[in-house]
Amino acid sequence: MLLYIWFRFKDIRFGASSVIALVHDVLVVLAFYAVVRISVGNTFIACMLTIVGYSINATIVIFDRVRENLRTMGGRETLDEMVNKSISQTLSRSIFTSLTTFFMVASLEVFGVSSIREFALPLMAGIICGTYSSICLTGAIWYVLRTKIVKKAK
Repeated sequence: MLLYIWFRFKDIRFGASSVIALVHDVLVVLAFYAVVRISVGNTFIACMLTIVGYSINATIVIFDRVRENLRTMGGRETLDEMVNKSISQTLSRSIFTSLTTFFMVASLEVFGVSSIREFALPLMAGIICGTYSSICLTGAIWYVLRTKIVKKAK
């Protein structure tokens, strides 16, 4: 993931912040498994891979908007304003996509058989966590990485 995003966005800080957010998502879902005491098996692996894929997709959408706004930014606004603007521009898309997916998985939890329920409940936690990390964490982590590295270079 790190290499792909680094290559795609031409900046390792995009990749590093997305990987940090993915680690956060995986650890939260792992903690959810421990708290709810769901057995770890093949569904665990499927759940983790689904959450990573889902979260990275939302993160890439936000980073694509950041990259686009960086090109058109000029000197009109500061970097933190541009990051906030980029997140605001993708906020409704991210929330609606996550809500749609969450309601679908929640219906699987209610109407599904036990093997599907074993997958659906942690996936719902992962969707919530992935949405939070994509919207709230990745932009902020990228901003911190960008400003700290630039300050060290000066």
